[in-house]
Amino acid sequence: MTAVLRLFWNICLLRDGPETVPTHTWFLASLIAAELAMGVVLSAVLYPGLSLPLWFNMALINLAVTASIAWFALYLRNSEPRFPATLGAILGTEILIDAMGALALSATSGVAQRTTGWILTVWSITVIGFILHRALATRLWVGILLSFSAGLLGTFIALALLGDLILAGTAV
Repeated sequence: MTAVLRLFWNICLLRDGPETVPTHTWFLASLIAAELAMGVVLSAVLYPGLSLPLWFNMALINLAVTASIAWFALYLRNSEPRFPATLGAILGTEILIDAMGALALSATSGVAQRTTGWILTVWSITVIGFILHRALATRLWVGILLSFSAGLLGTFIALALLGDLILAGTAV
């Protein structure tokens, strides 16, 4: 367990790439479940006025969009076999960053909370960009641009699908 945490932490620090991540189906399934759970926890910290189904759907949309963009980019580069390791690296690092985010954001408020949120967002975009850069064998800025685009697209899709429910929940 500590070896897996160390692996994902090293990827978060941009030391290791996705090629070192295990690709067993059971491992990826457990990472997907853990990332959805951490996404719900982080959403609960960020948006306490919303309900569990909304938190879950927001996490699911973010995960689906990020995985889709990663797969499509790998498909365009004829590198689909790298997808399981790439997805595993994205999920594992996001679990760590989401856990740190939930702890840090629940312990702060006001300007400190917003600053912490921005720092974690930039770090997450950078880490996913690094993973995509390594998986696609391209320049780092391309990976970061793909990562930023995935985050932005995920937000737009979540707002398009859940916007009225999110606004109703935050107005209460």
